[in-house]
Amino acid sequence: MRRWERLILIRGSAALITAALVLAVPLCVHGAQEGTWDRSEDGKYWMYFYSPGSPAEDEWIEDQGKEYYVDSKGRMKTGWVTDKRDKNKYYMGVDGAKCFNMFTPDDHYVGPDGLILESFDTYRKAVKKQLERQMKDKAYKEREGALRPGFMLWDINGDGYRDVVVTDQVQSPGRVVLTAVWDPAEEELVPASDADLDGPEKSYLSYNQDSQSVWLTIAKDSGERDCFQMEDNGFRFESLWHFELEYDDWGDPLYYVNGLKCDLEEWTLALAQAGQEAGSPVTEGLLPLDPETVKQAVDCSPGEELPLWQP
Repeated sequence: MRRWERLILIRGSAALITAALVLAVPLCVHGAQEGTWDRSEDGKYWMYFYSPGSPAEDEWIEDQGKEYYVDSKGRMKTGWVTDKRDKNKYYMGVDGAKCFNMFTPDDHYVGPDGLILESFDTYRKAVKKQLERQMKDKAYKEREGALRPGFMLWDINGDGYRDVVVTDQVQSPGRVVLTAVWDPAEEELVPASDADLDGPEKSYLSYNQDSQSVWLTIAKDSGERDCFQMEDNGFRFESLWHFELEYDDWGDPLYYVNGLKCDLEEWTLALAQAGQEAGSPVTEGLLPLDPETVKQAVDCSPGEELPLWQP
């Protein structure tokens, strides 16, 4: 089911726990054995002891609803740990506990099972690369002090993944400069439309609530107009309406709809039908295209998209 996402769940700063397992002799159970945490002889590491002088080694420890890992020397690990059983990598916080549903300091995201959402990482990198490319464009740089382009992350083909939309200005109405659709199979952004930042034509995206379809309309000063519908779960806009306005040798207008000549009344009715099918122009959700806003928009928790990214 296609949805009109207002995007931007802005990720807040993750608070790091600075205390290291301040435990007042807690009880911990691993299998049928119980034990306690204590410092190593040099005071540098936490270790888990089943009995005095008998530390756990190369094991996962569960304590008060959290998971910890001790290496072959019995030392509690922090940072990245590879589980020898399933060969998966897990991130252990500064307190030694396995982390879930958060960004790690080296810019990975770990999901509800503690695993890296690698496809989500790939998606974020691709989106940031695409938007950074737009910001490096000469036309963009020449807009210092003028209206900045805008962008939004919006699922335009109904597959659940947020796609990329760039407009020539953040204020509505903005002319559509770029749309790029995420291809989960190839793990890449596929351009669906592309235009010069300072092009002469007018264009906008619209959304039909009834058909749950996204449309791209491009209009030229000559009277020519095209209406494209995004393919459901596809990667391109399909041309459904094409309007042309020409003049004969006597200066009288000639009207064409999808290549067929018609009179003014038929032209007007067809325009109205195309507008009805395309739905209402999208006027909300645009953000200023600048590095900080891009980072906040892209580097946020996946939210409703989480099931799409889980391995």
